[in-house]
Formats: sequence, C-alpha cells, structure tokens
Amino acid sequence: MKKSSKLIFQKYDTENLINRRAALVTIAKAGVFSVLVGRLAYLQIAENSNYKKLSDKNRITHRFLEPERGIIFDLQGRPMAINKQKYEIIIIKEETRDVEKSLVNLKSLLPHANIDIEKILKEVNSRNKFIPVGIIDDLTWEDFSKINVNIHKLEGIYPQIGFKRYYTQGESHSHLIGYVSPISKNEGESNPLSKLSTAKAGKIGVEKAKDAILRGKLGNKNIEVNASGREIRELDRVNSVQGNYIQLTIDSELQKFCYERLKGLSGSVSVINVKNGDFYALASSPSYDPNIFSKSISNETWENLLSDKYKPLINKSISNQYPPGSTIKPFVALAALESGVNHKETFFCDGKHLIEDTSLESGYKTFHCWKKEGHGNVDMTKAIKVSCDVYFYQIARRIGINKIAEVCKRYGLGEKVFKSLYEEKSGVVPNKQWKLENLGSRWMVGETLSAGIGQGYFLTTAAQLSLALAQLINNGMRLSPKLIYDNETSNIYNERIIADPKYLKIIKNALDEATNAPGGTSYRSRIIGKYKMAGKTGTSQVRAISIKEREEGLIKNKDLPWEKRDHGLFIGYGPTTDPKYAVSVIVEHGGSGSGSAAPIASDIFKYLFEKKLNLKRNEIFNV
Repeated sequence: MKKSSKLIFQKYDTENLINRRAALVTIAKAGVFSVLVGRLAYLQIAENSNYKKLSDKNRITHRFLEPERGIIFDLQGRPMAINKQKYEIIIIKEETRDVEKSLVNLKSLLPHANIDIEKILKEVNSRNKFIPVGIIDDLTWEDFSKINVNIHKLEGIYPQIGFKRYYTQGESHSHLIGYVSPISKNEGESNPLSKLSTAKAGKIGVEKAKDAILRGKLGNKNIEVNASGREIRELDRVNSVQGNYIQLTIDSELQKFCYERLKGLSGSVSVINVKNGDFYALASSPSYDPNIFSKSISNETWENLLSDKYKPLINKSISNQYPPGSTIKPFVALAALESGVNHKETFFCDGKHLIEDTSLESGYKTFHCWKKEGHGNVDMTKAIKVSCDVYFYQIARRIGINKIAEVCKRYGLGEKVFKSLYEEKSGVVPNKQWKLENLGSRWMVGETLSAGIGQGYFLTTAAQLSLALAQLINNGMRLSPKLIYDNETSNIYNERIIADPKYLKIIKNALDEATNAPGGTSYRSRIIGKYKMAGKTGTSQVRAISIKEREEGLIKNKDLPWEKRDHGLFIGYGPTTDPKYAVSVIVEHGGSGSGSAAPIASDIFKYLFEKKLNLKRNEIFNV
C-alpha cells in the first residue's frame, strides 16, 4: 500500500515584506537625494566663484580706456599739438565666434570704407584674443551712428570714441614737433599703451623724445552687455590719466615766419637767445603736413615723401650735416689769436696758395682763393670781412689742425646740441687722431688748409652753428641749449669759454665789418635803421673743380644742375649794440652765402627787431 503525498505550503508575512521594500526604496531615494543635495551644495557653495566667473564672462566685458596725450605749447603758451575727438571701430577676437563673418557684415554696412579683411584677420590672429584691434580709426558721425544702430549684426565689433592728434601749425612745425602713428612691434614691449591697438606713439621730434611723459596712463572699465554685445551699464572704472603738458622755447609765430621765408627752397633756419641758450626757431624746408599721419596714409603718399629729392621728411636744422664753409673762419681766427697770432699781421693774397706735394708732377699743390685775382694784403679783420681764403690757409697751417679742432669743439661743434632728439646728427670736427681712428691714415698738411676754410672732413648742422656763434658773441659764456622747459634754474654755466675777452672784441668787430662796411661779403643784406645785424657768409662746395675748369672759367652755380650747386650759409647776430639773437641760415645748393642765405637772415632779423625784440616766456601748467 502506497503512502499518500502531501503538498507543504510556507506561510509568508506579506505585510512585513512590503514594508521592508518600501524602506529600501526610501533609503535609496534618500541616498540619491542626499547626493543631489550635496552636489547642489558643492556647485552653489564650493564652485560658486568659478561658475560666477563663467556667468559674468557671458555678460561682463573689459574695456581699456585710451588716455589723452599731453598738449605741447610754445613759448607764449599757444597750443601746437592738441587732441581732437574721433569715432573709431574695434574688434575683439574673444568676443566673436567668427571674426571673418563679423568683418564681412561690417563691410556690407560700410561699402565705401577701406576695410582690408585679410590684413585685419592677420593682425587679429597675431595678437592676444582679448586685445582690441582697430578696424577704422576716423569715422564720420553718420557712419558711427549707422554702426550703433546695427550693432546686433556685428558680433565682437564695437564703435567707440577716441582721440586723434591735431597739429595747429601744420607743416611749418612738423619736423620740430614730429607726429604720432600706431605703435610698432619693437615699441610694444616698452609701451604700456600697446594693450590698446588704436593707441599711437611719437615717431620723430618732440613727440618721440618726450613720448613717455606725453602718452599718459591707460585706464579700464568693466561693463555689462546683452546677448548682442550692446553695453547695458558700466560696473566699475579706473579712469585714464592724460599725459603731461610740455612747453617749448619755440615762438610759433617766429617759427612760421622763418619757414615761410624758406618757402620754395631746401634749407633750414636756427634762431637762439644768446643770453640763455633758448632756441626760438628751428625751421626746415620743404616740409609736410603732420596731420596726414592722424590716420593711415596710402603707400603712394609715403613713397612720394621718401623719393622726393628735396627730402621733406628730414629735419635739416639738426639732421643734415654740411661743410661749414667760411662760417668757420671766426673760430679759426680765434684759435689763431689764442696761439699768439697778431690780428694786425698781414698776409698777401694773390688768389692762390702753394704747398709742396712730391706726388704731383709740378711738385706742388695749389689751393685757390674764391677771388681769382686775390685780395692783396689782408689782416685778420679784413680777411673775415672779405672772406679771404689765402689768409686762412696760412694761419691754419701755422697753428695746426689740432688747435682749430680744440676751439671748435669748445664752442659745441662736432656734438649734438639737444641730445634728446633721436634724429639729430653730431657733425664732424676732424683732427689727427680722428682721421687715424676713422680712416686709418695720417693727417696731411693740405687737409689742414681745407679745414681752415670749413671744407674737407668738417661737417656741422644749422643748430650747432647758431649755438657756436651765440657763445662767441655773448662775452664768452658757455650756454646750456634748451628746446623744452624742464624747470631748470639756469641755462648758463658759470664758465668762460675763452680766457681773454679782448679776442671777442676783435672777432665781433670783424663780423660787423663783414656786414655793415662796404666790401663786406654780406654788405648788400645789411639792415639800415636803429638796430643792425652782423655776421659771416659761407659757401661750401659739393663738387670737385677740375684744373681745366679753372683755366677755362668756373661754371656759374645757376648753370649747374641743382644738386651740384654750392650750399649757401650765413651766421649772424643782432642787435650789434646789445646782442640778443644768433641766427644761422643754410640754403642747400643755393649758390653763395651772400646771395642766398644772408638776405633770408636779414629779413629774420628785421622781423625780430620789429616784433620780437624782447621775447619772454608765458609759463603754462598741467591741469
């Protein structure tokens, strides 16, 4: 008999099971919730600053604030370089997703504008992405308004108000004051304004020499913008600081008169106060309008300026160097007096002077006087008056080149006058050591004779000649030349240049004779009236004259090509009774000094005597 099977059933507590599962789910939910709460807490508390920065980055942007450049004033406080408001457009790479697209949109809005997309892209990519790059730096008000209305279409492009330099006196002051243009890569490392691509730096003249104090200090601001990049409000700001004001010793009216007197010629004028060394004029012709550099100039305009044979970009008063010609003779005469030569001693001039030269077939070399038939017997006073070359050949040979060089250097020849003007040249005062060091050969006797009449290796500038003459006729006091006022107490050193004041009297008397006595080389340019000028003409050769030409007759300057004509020079002072001014005039390829330079100096002295007899400074202050 089989056993019967039973099914055995286990009894479950359904209610407890459900409760346990609910508890597990609740715990899981609590865990997930805790993780979420912890993550939210982490994001909102621990990462708050990071996310705030990211958020702010989307709505807050940084802008640099361009400083106004310092104003440049003349002696009387008249502004010569100021700032004018301008409208410009910049682009910031960091604030646009597609630079090229933004530029294309801008060009479609301003089809008449000269927007070189390829060039701008190259510049944008070469700079840090947060640095603004200029697109157009001088918009009209109509175009400026048009851009503002359509700003939502121009991602990363911003119109703004800036400053442009304006030169009130134009071309008559351009070489002296200089101009500004965009900061170059080389300048960027040392110029804090390079963070602002639209900023400019001085390139020549006073603008370059004093750029560091004229440029001012960069400012900045944080602004809130909307999704289109339009400014909503300003959050904070550090204002820019305007550059320092500068006052020059230049009288702008005199400067303009000197420039106008040079109009149509290539040359320069320098005017200095003989009592304190202040330079009142440094004019150079031809010139250019410095305001053309306020915005980009075309390659054609730049090439025309560079290729012009009259060199309008060069400041001829300090950058061009010329043989001084006969204007050196007063200083050679002074060297002779200091060496014991009696000013009454006479030499005979028959139109030439011979020295031995075994290298020549004749056995001698001939040095000619400018006057073919000669001047006869001449002493020092007459030699300066009529500019006798033979007299100076002989005394130069007697005293030697080293003595001549020592006196010329003592009076400031052969060294820069201002030192702070980067384009200034120092000239050359040769001696035996100079030739050995620079040319590697010994000094020759014939070179001393050439130096005695301001030819050969001698090179000077207009500014040097006026300073040297000022020190010659101001009772021998050494001057500290000045172009920019910097609150120095005095321009005069307590030091005599020459030991015996009676030598000055001899030289000054000879210069008076040269201008105000019949037969003097500048007699035709003398001033008749209460005040007179005195001075010395000079003519410096720029070409060699052959023996054949001397035998057949010299070709007149007017019959030569312009670039082969002699330079004309004049140095003068006035009034003769109580000297206040020294003037130098150089006319490039102007022929003789008596025919080209002296008449200009005469007109300048007349102007000074009538309108500027006692020039004084009207001091300005930074505000």
